[in-house]
Amino acid sequence: MPRRKLENKTIEVILLQSDKHLGEKFEIVRVKPIFARNVLLPKNIAVLADADSKNKFAQKMVAAEVDRKKKASWLDDLFTKLHHDGGITIIRKANADGTLYAKVDENDIATVINTVYGTDIEPHYLKLKKKITAVGSFSVPFLYKELKKDVAVKVDQDPEEAEKIAKHKASKHAKKNDEEVVEEGQVKKTKAEVLAEKEVAKQAKRAETIKRLKEKFKD
Repeated sequence: MPRRKLENKTIEVILLQSDKHLGEKFEIVRVKPIFARNVLLPKNIAVLADADSKNKFAQKMVAAEVDRKKKASWLDDLFTKLHHDGGITIIRKANADGTLYAKVDENDIATVINTVYGTDIEPHYLKLKKKITAVGSFSVPFLYKELKKDVAVKVDQDPEEAEKIAKHKASKHAKKNDEEVVEEGQVKKTKAEVLAEKEVAKQAKRAETIKRLKEKFKD
């Protein structure tokens, strides 16, 4: 069996502070030796998970593990409520095509969840592949340790913005109707052209009437 390259090996460390990329405080995680040596250990972010450190932080690690299990439990309860409620709804301004003026990210989703349910979940648990750019319904993955869920997120158009767009469309439609008239044979004419033709016809009829009157009195 070929030996692993040195750069692929990992070591165990005990985190002394939470890190969204690594784990939570007093959790044992595996990292590359060079990262531990150059970053984690010098900055007192972690210590090597050797026998002495495990013994020193034993009680704190047990308490931290209990806290993580409690957190996973209430998160599971939260997702039961989210599922029952059909997820969350975020209101955003968008153009007539449904494209958002401001994209929706993990912070926006976490803020709505925390506001509605009185929780304090962290945005980095939400795993958006890319920011949401349009109105619609989306399924956003949520990951905490072994807990994997999906959050149903609906992005709706802001009512005031929808009203503005509707008024603009109505005004544009009315203007188009005012400028364009469809005659028989689907020949399109502007309102000005139609009015001009009517005026010409009116003048011609008047001239014909005057001519007939003249001929009548002449006789």
